[in-house]
Amino acid sequence: NEQLCLLRPNMLGSRSAAPTACPPWPPPESLVGQSGGASSSATSSRAWSLLDFTAPIRSQVFFNVVGDLLCYSGANEVNMSLAILRATCRELREQVDEECLTFNYDDTCGLSTSSGPAGDRKEILTLNAWIKRHPRLKYFECLIRSASKFRILLQELQLAPNVRCSFVFEFKVTASEVQQLLARFCVRRLSAMPEEREEPASGAGWMALPDTSLQVLCLRSCSNEIARSFLLVSPKLRSLQIVDSRLQGDPGIQSSHLSSLSLTGITTLADDEFSKLIRGCHGLRSLYISKCNISHISVALPHLELLSVTHCRQLTNQCATEVLAPCSNPKLRFVDLSECRSLTAPTIEHPGLEIAWLMHCPQLTSSTIETMFRSCTSLSAVNLVQSSIENAVLSSATLRTLELTTSQKLTDSSVSQLLEHCPNLLFLDVGHCCQLVEPRLAHRVLETILLSFCVNLRESAVTGLFENCPSLRYVEIAVCMFEMTKFQRTCKPECTVVVNFDF
Repeated sequence: NEQLCLLRPNMLGSRSAAPTACPPWPPPESLVGQSGGASSSATSSRAWSLLDFTAPIRSQVFFNVVGDLLCYSGANEVNMSLAILRATCRELREQVDEECLTFNYDDTCGLSTSSGPAGDRKEILTLNAWIKRHPRLKYFECLIRSASKFRILLQELQLAPNVRCSFVFEFKVTASEVQQLLARFCVRRLSAMPEEREEPASGAGWMALPDTSLQVLCLRSCSNEIARSFLLVSPKLRSLQIVDSRLQGDPGIQSSHLSSLSLTGITTLADDEFSKLIRGCHGLRSLYISKCNISHISVALPHLELLSVTHCRQLTNQCATEVLAPCSNPKLRFVDLSECRSLTAPTIEHPGLEIAWLMHCPQLTSSTIETMFRSCTSLSAVNLVQSSIENAVLSSATLRTLELTTSQKLTDSSVSQLLEHCPNLLFLDVGHCCQLVEPRLAHRVLETILLSFCVNLRESAVTGLFENCPSLRYVEIAVCMFEMTKFQRTCKPECTVVVNFDF
């Protein structure tokens, strides 16, 4: 960009008269030594970045990055693409934070080739040297698998006070180690397996945790008391995960900011205690429950948008019906009941529901699915992998994505009718549906269809597909019992046809 070419020499020195081309970037300056005794000349010639520019020049650079998104109309110059521009701004900021202002450390990265305590200490000192190369560091993310290396890191790691940290431990940590970690660093995210055994000189143990600024917390294999100790000192918590833990009752969630809760492998909590725990999180927007021994719990939250209850094989129809009722969760938009194999005929009639995942629920009746499509008037995506649908009439004016793969009872008439009654469908997966023989595949806007492993499908059905679906962009017909390659040769150039897979 010519404007940028004229801006940059002003920043680096005097501009020559009428430059004919953009001058080359100067070579990167050598980094300041670890000792900190750099001369004034080294400091003044230090490599610069966009963040060093004054605000007007940064604005000019930014205009040249996203200026093509600005769209004006008429003399009033109304910005017609403001939403796109805002989204681009957010994306750029997130990318700068993630790629330029975040340091990721994995203790298997091999910063040091030495082994043993001496090698571990050398690696942490090398890590410190690397961190010093990033004076604007904003986030530090750390994954540690070695307990011995963690103890050295706890003593030697040097971070600026304002650097926000994330720590994930793949081993049990003691109360004193967590206390020291929270005292030394600004920890915002923590994933840990607490050691329950009391240390000889640990004082109050887990009850002595300092107040924290934790926003994301994941506790694995912990007791009710330890969970309660963490929650008591985490008033700013926004996301909480409790995994494979022996909860006996409500651990006492204190944060009024909590918007996401995940409970996985909680097999010791009774339904009423489960309901009590959830009821206390009135600000939740996302709730994940998986592999828990629940059958009939209560979930009624005014702000809940995402509900995932998976691999809960004792879940009853009545429970699912109550949870999915608009009066219980009026803002619900996404529901996932995958692998809840006990479900047969829950009532799903939520007008605000947009996405429904009902994968591997083989006992769901066709009438249940028909009712969901008819009553959930905002549906845009449905996943019914391995369903028992046979002759159901699926009708939705808003549906765009439908997955029915491995639905072994699915008939020709069901597929033909859903294409007729879902006018805005863009994606359809009916792979591995072995009962399909010659459905009428006709749709005005369908772009993607997957028909692989439909071993009884006739060639005439695929011929009709290409004749009656003018918007097709991607088709899979691998492992069908006819000559498939001719469709690759005869289809339109803008359409991709896949007839085999490279396993």
